[in-house]
Amino acid sequence: MSSLLSPALRYFLEVVRSGSIRLASERLHVAPSAISRQIVLLEREVGAPLLIRTRRGVLPTEQGRIVATYGNRIGRGAERLRNSLDDLGQVRRGRVSIATVEGMLNRGLPDTLVSLRVAHPGVSVSVQVAGTHEVAEAVLRENVEIGIAFETPRRSELLLRQRWAQPLQAVMRGDHPLAHRKTLTVGEILTHPHALPDRTFGIRMLTERAAAETGGMVAPVAETNSIDLCRSLARSGAYVTVLPPIATAGETGASSLHMIPIADPIMRSATMDVFTAHSRPLSRAAETLLAYLKRRIDEQPEAF
Repeated sequence: MSSLLSPALRYFLEVVRSGSIRLASERLHVAPSAISRQIVLLEREVGAPLLIRTRRGVLPTEQGRIVATYGNRIGRGAERLRNSLDDLGQVRRGRVSIATVEGMLNRGLPDTLVSLRVAHPGVSVSVQVAGTHEVAEAVLRENVEIGIAFETPRRSELLLRQRWAQPLQAVMRGDHPLAHRKTLTVGEILTHPHALPDRTFGIRMLTERAAAETGGMVAPVAETNSIDLCRSLARSGAYVTVLPPIATAGETGASSLHMIPIADPIMRSATMDVFTAHSRPLSRAAETLLAYLKRRIDEQPEAF
């Protein structure tokens, strides 16, 4: 449905996304001179400059940001129109956009997308990976249809679709000094060198709250926005980390990682949530994906 956008607006949006006329040219397969001419026409129509060249690349002016917001809204409307037309009958085609935390990439979400592909080969999926708050904001801004996040902020604008328990656990190598314990507290974990996700992650927020309840302080030796790096550091034997079960699914047997339950109530009550925006009607393709997610969570919650 990109034909619903004028060439000038479509080229402008790609330049804003790319930060460069040259990169936009490569992605659109359109000559840079043609892109420049269309943007000049758009600026004349708007009556203001829309782009400014800086050392960091091409950036939108204040007027440009307003036009980009308008263009993106039109683009989302075009996607909804396409999905609505596809919905007239069986779910043969469509596109679903998802924002998710990294932990879901281990097994649960990939397996679900494979099942969806087998049953509905015409449905395509776009997946963005972000921290908990960023996932919620992406859903609220209607940049994506479905959000999957750990300990999602309770907001009236979000519609909870599915929730399942993900009690946090201490993760370390099998020969770590704490590995012989049956349970651990956050306070005990923090007395050892620890690696933790940064504050964009719900994991970190809960760990800090649990520490504060007992007067402890979180001071990670390593801080990252990568769950995979947390796992790797734990495998080194030099660090202990804190992760939900979905992030360590499949780590038993030959794996070098060892998981121990955390006794603090706030850590035991953690959840993973699937949610959408109250204000955004979902396409049938998105509703179908939600049904696949629910079925898999109900049947194999340990794989999530």
